[in-house]
Amino acid sequence: MPTVSPDFRPAFSRYPFVYICLYFSTGILCAEKVPELKDYFFLVLANLTIASLILQSFQYLRVAAQQIMLFSICGLLGFIAHYEQQQNTGWEDWNFHKGKTIFHMKVTEIQSGQPWTKGIGEIRWRRGKATYSTPVRFYVKGKNTPKLDQLLEIKTEIIPIENKGNPGEFDLKTYWKTKGIYGMFFMESQDFHVLKTVPCSYLTKSIREAQQLCLNILAKHLSGQELGIAQALILGDKSMLDNEIRSAFTATGSMHVLAVSGLHIGLILQLLLALIKLGARWINRSTALLFVILLLWFYALMTGFSPSVIRAVFMFSVLTWTQWKGWQTSSINSLFFTAFIIVLWKPMYFFDIGFQLSYLAMLGIFLFYPKISSTWKPENKILYYLWEGTAIGFAAQVATTPLTLYYFHQFPNYFAIANLGLMGLSSIVLGAGIFILVTHKIPLAGKLNGLILLYSVYWMFRLIQWIESWPGALVFGFEIEIILAPILLFNASVLFLGDIKKKYWKVNALHFLLILAWINHQRFLNASSTHLCLLNENKLTVILKLGERSWCFYDDENPDKIQFSAINHQKLYPSKLEMISMRKYHVKFFFHKGKLEILKTTFGREIKLNKQSWRIYYKEDSAKRFDASSVFMPWISHPHSLKNGAKIYEIAQN
Repeated sequence: MPTVSPDFRPAFSRYPFVYICLYFSTGILCAEKVPELKDYFFLVLANLTIASLILQSFQYLRVAAQQIMLFSICGLLGFIAHYEQQQNTGWEDWNFHKGKTIFHMKVTEIQSGQPWTKGIGEIRWRRGKATYSTPVRFYVKGKNTPKLDQLLEIKTEIIPIENKGNPGEFDLKTYWKTKGIYGMFFMESQDFHVLKTVPCSYLTKSIREAQQLCLNILAKHLSGQELGIAQALILGDKSMLDNEIRSAFTATGSMHVLAVSGLHIGLILQLLLALIKLGARWINRSTALLFVILLLWFYALMTGFSPSVIRAVFMFSVLTWTQWKGWQTSSINSLFFTAFIIVLWKPMYFFDIGFQLSYLAMLGIFLFYPKISSTWKPENKILYYLWEGTAIGFAAQVATTPLTLYYFHQFPNYFAIANLGLMGLSSIVLGAGIFILVTHKIPLAGKLNGLILLYSVYWMFRLIQWIESWPGALVFGFEIEIILAPILLFNASVLFLGDIKKKYWKVNALHFLLILAWINHQRFLNASSTHLCLLNENKLTVILKLGERSWCFYDDENPDKIQFSAINHQKLYPSKLEMISMRKYHVKFFFHKGKLEILKTTFGREIKLNKQSWRIYYKEDSAKRFDASSVFMPWISHPHSLKNGAKIYEIAQN
């Protein structure tokens, strides 16, 4: 009689939450991408249940039957959790096209800027007998801007958050959706008036006062860009990060350093554990670890309880707790347990980029770090610590690279070198920053910590700028399908963890190389493409790309706003970009393959490129006839409207 091989059933008993989390997340994914399944989900569940019962009757298929049953239950729970969360937002009943309306909103977040002040508010409205309290994104123009906790009466139009559909743009719709925000509005000073200031809770007030105290302490010792970096790294406040800082850290693959996340919590945990070892005589291990966990949560409280901090603190709390209790559990299982609890609490977090990258980074460290670290064992202590830091950074990068290529279309070539330098400097910055918050009232200690912090931040930024200046620091043009991300992660896992002598390892390596070759071939096609692109902007914006060079012709008074969209296009189609204003009656541009003309007409604009031409209509009724070369501006509802996304036309060769 057939028996079940003991090697066939081991995984679930050792990694139960890996299966539970993946199956639950599959249900969330189905609910988000195929919402129509809600009408047939119970039918699918019934069929899977029947199939598992049939398979259960065959002894050698019982493990498969149990997995199908587990998948059915967890998938159903994930589907229901996501569906219920979406139903409770109330946005599905909101009529976004009813024009200006009057409503009340409490300001919960505010960030000053020019010309727009950005913020998040909580609006309250009724639909039938139901009352909804829903977050919304808002932008205010003018000197008179709202303040935190103010209750406003506003008259404006709330519109849905939508992507423009321009090449290389960030998926803002999903980003805000993961935070429960579906709508936004724009207003000026005359569109609102303050009803009252709503008093916040004592806890919220205390947290804000503590945060402001910490910001003031840092501001006494730092200024300018150094203060902005320190605030982001220590307190998670990115309000002072300018474009130069963001660009430098992005180009070197170090942007994660400026977000309080797993890296920072891990460093703080190691720092606290090292301090506790010094007092091992006076405090037992259990009390010490419990105290460390409480301090981690206090730090999360101080940084504003952002989702990334909650994830990291929860993750390390569970890992520390299991080690403290001496439970024989896998770190990977504990990792997936924390992920399961978070998506059970907030199903939309599954689609949050920070959530995905932070857990993939930790998974990469658990999977690949031991193998990478074991390849070299330097005897010198300094080399040993440098190598350990490099191995951790490389392991995290291997796991997160497929997803970063999908989302951001770029790869930092010198990430390993940058992370090698940052590993030590960021530890010093974080340690000095925390110590200065504690010792700022002690004259000598506070001043010494301030100097250490200042010079550490200064040299960290200079190191990043130096690496950014190297040729080929950041490579653009990658365009991959989302399905390739898990496939590449699986390939990498087999390459690192498999037996190099086995045939499956060689087949996997060949498959991995073929995928990489295909990705690079797609990048070559994007980089060498020649096309004309019409961006979805309120003013006509035309990008002409000819191989390694591109020109952006814009009809807007604010070139910075247009340049942002042009740079996004450049991420997907790499080239040397030049911005050219076309606020003239006619524009003529000569290049080695011909001539581009952009002419003003009675119906809007006409674009002529050698023998090709396109008519750009500014009014719907001005189009008496239209064909494939007809394009309507975004404010016009039409199948050929730029409202539906940017238009890309291949340039005919002469």
